[in-house]
Amino acid sequence: MAPERLLVLGRVLGPRGLRGAVKVKSFAAVPALLAPGSAVILRGPGGAWEVSLTGVQAFREGLVVTFQGINSREAAERLRGHEICVPRAAAPPLPEATYYHGDILGLHVHTETGERLGELVDIWPSAAHDLYVVRGDKGEWLLPAVRAFILGVDLARRVMVVRPIEGLVDPETV
Repeated sequence: MAPERLLVLGRVLGPRGLRGAVKVKSFAAVPALLAPGSAVILRGPGGAWEVSLTGVQAFREGLVVTFQGINSREAAERLRGHEICVPRAAAPPLPEATYYHGDILGLHVHTETGERLGELVDIWPSAAHDLYVVRGDKGEWLLPAVRAFILGVDLARRVMVVRPIEGLVDPETV
């Protein structure tokens, strides 16, 4: 399966306990995509393969997940850094102006006048709204994921157009 056709739902951070459970940083906008019984694709340096989820629990800022056939801490350790994915076509559509993390990570961030500010490299969830981490030539800065700042997203062109207000973007970092 081509990597561009997969939607990344989370990343394995490492083992949890002795019986094969793993800690996961979740990117899933639709929690039902990561539910017990769901088939997912584990993708890592050695390739990709399909596996069933046998358990999913909320844990701190992420999840604890168990997979069919992963029954030891050693097997779970080998999954560290792997991405948990589903075929993009299997993901339900989202409301307008709402995006799956995997669809917007890597977007080029520009101002409405066309000035390139950087690339969207990470997303930090917060209580009020997500924060987008944008990396430019001189460093990183945070962009609140709110309509006041984000004017448009063009997934086909891989561009996010923003209107930074004074103080939001430090001229030293772009």
